[in-house]
Amino acid sequence: MSQQETNLPEQSPMRRILGNLGFLVRGRGVAAVLTLATTAILARSLGPVEFGMVVVIQTYVLLIRGLLNFKQFEAIIKFGVPAHDAGDNHTIRRLIFISRKVDRYMSITATIVAVALAPLIGPSLGMNSEHIILLAVYSLVLITTGNRTDVGILRLLDHFDILGRQMAIGSIVRFFGVLIAWFFDPSIRTYVAILFFAFISEEIYLSWHGHKKFNNQIGHESDDEKVEDAKMSEFSGLRPFLWITYWQSNLDLVPKHISVMMAGYFLGASEAGLLRLARQFSSLLAKPAVLIRQVVFLDLTRSWNKGGENFKLIAYRTAFYGACVGMIFVIAGYFFGESLLDSIVGIEYVAAAPVLTLMLLSATFELSASSLRSAAYAIGDADKVLHLYAISAFVYLGLFVVLTLEMGLIGAGWAASISAFIPLIAMIFFIKKGRIKKKYKKKHGKIE
Repeated sequence: MSQQETNLPEQSPMRRILGNLGFLVRGRGVAAVLTLATTAILARSLGPVEFGMVVVIQTYVLLIRGLLNFKQFEAIIKFGVPAHDAGDNHTIRRLIFISRKVDRYMSITATIVAVALAPLIGPSLGMNSEHIILLAVYSLVLITTGNRTDVGILRLLDHFDILGRQMAIGSIVRFFGVLIAWFFDPSIRTYVAILFFAFISEEIYLSWHGHKKFNNQIGHESDDEKVEDAKMSEFSGLRPFLWITYWQSNLDLVPKHISVMMAGYFLGASEAGLLRLARQFSSLLAKPAVLIRQVVFLDLTRSWNKGGENFKLIAYRTAFYGACVGMIFVIAGYFFGESLLDSIVGIEYVAAAPVLTLMLLSATFELSASSLRSAAYAIGDADKVLHLYAISAFVYLGLFVVLTLEMGLIGAGWAASISAFIPLIAMIFFIKKGRIKKKYKKKHGKIE
């Protein structure tokens, strides 16, 4: 057992969570600042229409990647933590082999689908032939995205420092590339090429470190051990869990990427750009919500398996802190949103200020619910969470269409805020019910 593993129980869960979150927040903080700066340069350089077109190209690729993403890193934590705590590297190697196979299939499929659909989807989004070619070429970055397993490995082995640095790398490349290009008054092609290279650089960095840490800490199989025959059936519940996280991932795409594509279809590329701009600023809260889920799931799984009050402490206290931080941003957005947009991206984008405030409110609900979602996963209610987010997604889509057609872009903000509030309330009930059930089983001697 490594020194790191030996020390784990000596740390309080909240201290370990805050430490790991600190690694990710530093990386995401650098990324957030540089991303906003990059967005400002692109917006000022290209103008609302071409900026909106770049947004649509990026969103299209992120949407395809999301639709073909099983999020195996969640399964690696769920099924790998017991094996890792027991020092069972044989089981971990078989789990990782299965996960990497899924990664390969999904990255190849995503690339083929994205390139093939580009000529069909492009015209409906107002793209000309040049834009469609750019869309197809940019879609080739998807071949490098077969590294969800590496995310799981780094999380399982507690290398959140590497994940934090990975978050900053692409943003650094994008920022300096766009900044240099800005001085030469480039075309949209130049900017897309820079974004292409930045995307690939962060994916390769993640893959390299994932493989390296796996080889160093888990190691290769012995001569009499063959992982090539590993099957999902060896891990009870793995296949259903992967499907649940897959559909959950797709539902998460509805407010993030599908909404931008729908705005482009209903309102045009410039309005899609405004919506993405508002989401970019609100990501100061939305991105930490994802980070919190990544960090707390590991400790919530351990705490739930071992019992005790740490589970309740981690879930509810993290949710409360998230709500407090989020409301500060909402208030700031309400009073200073217009001035912020004017000073950073220009007067042409001030129209996004009202929807920015609502997006910040929606992100606050997501931030507060992030630890609760991980808690529900740890309890074993992943299927209930999936159904809950399915309801929330349908509510969002319905409200988006009705309110956007009726009210314009601000309707998208109201749809996001209302639908994001539903999971927050429901998951509190799930967790409370799960804890009561566990206490009952423990009292009656039904817990193994």
